[in-house]
Amino acid sequence: MNNKITMALSHWAFVAPLLQRPDTEADYQTLVEALDAVLDAGGADETHSLASLADYLGNLIEEYEAEHHPV
Repeated sequence: MNNKITMALSHWAFVAPLLQRPDTEADYQTLVEALDAVLDAGGADETHSLASLADYLGNLIEEYEAEHHPV
């Protein structure tokens, strides 16, 4: 097994909750905080390696808002 996979597996328990669709308002708030941190870390730049994570988190947040906070 390569080192990247080993590292990912060892951190999965911490990362997985940030990649799941939020079920509660608390989950939603955690995702919003995570997105803010990713954007601050460079994810707002489309060429940054975190841009795809920012996009993914944004989509999860958008879906939750459409279902639970319709305009």
